[in-house]
Amino acid sequence: MSLYIRISDTDLCFARYEAVAASDFHFEPYRVTPQASLTVNLRSAMQHVDLLNMPTDRVEVLVEAPVTPVPLAVFQEEDAEALYHACFEKKGPLRVFYDTVPAVNAVFLFSLPEATCRTLDEAFLGRVRYTTTLASVVHVFAGKGLAATGGRRLFVYIHDGVSDVVMLEGSRLLMLNTYSVQAPTDVCYYTFNMVRHLGFEPAGQPIYVAGEAALRDPVVDNMQHYASEVYAINPAADFNRHVVATTEEVPYDLMCHLLKRSAQH
Repeated sequence: MSLYIRISDTDLCFARYEAVAASDFHFEPYRVTPQASLTVNLRSAMQHVDLLNMPTDRVEVLVEAPVTPVPLAVFQEEDAEALYHACFEKKGPLRVFYDTVPAVNAVFLFSLPEATCRTLDEAFLGRVRYTTTLASVVHVFAGKGLAATGGRRLFVYIHDGVSDVVMLEGSRLLMLNTYSVQAPTDVCYYTFNMVRHLGFEPAGQPIYVAGEAALRDPVVDNMQHYASEVYAINPAADFNRHVVATTEEVPYDLMCHLLKRSAQH
């Protein structure tokens, strides 16, 4: 059975899942110690999380971190590291990865500290695949509202103290940015300030908000003061009450990743 590890600055999440046995889903969150490094937290989790002691065929690590998108048509693998470091300040040794997102004809560049990668590679004998959480989220967003409008749609995903803002026109990615936020008003300020520069007028155009309900719903309420078509994304409904989508504490991006894989089988 496949093991999925989601890594963020505030949490580690572990899941066991196979699309061919969709009802067999095991999930366990692990709260990190903020004072300790990610590598130390990973090593501690490996001693305490039961899911990590089960036989594993393959390991996928989902990295919650900012990405920089590159048009698929111009991407060259040998340029990935230089492009990434041109966009983000280098803080210690990093390993740069990329994910192809065919739904929007883009490649997403992201990174993880080298020490963390070494810890994972050693623990799982190098059988590790790294992916960004945003790849599957944007894949799902690309199909949402497309039939109804075919035009511009705005998506906001609230999680882990950040807001990911994605604007699409048809299947074309117009903008993707990530902001640190502390309150619903922060989300509105950054979102509307950015999209107005791109000619997106909130009135009369659809805005979709994803994230756990405690974070999502206050943002929806706040945005409805400025826009007429603001919708909360309900994953249980979107994913037909699949066990992955109805299990408490599963992050939305992990749902998207696992259930996108299910749709491919």
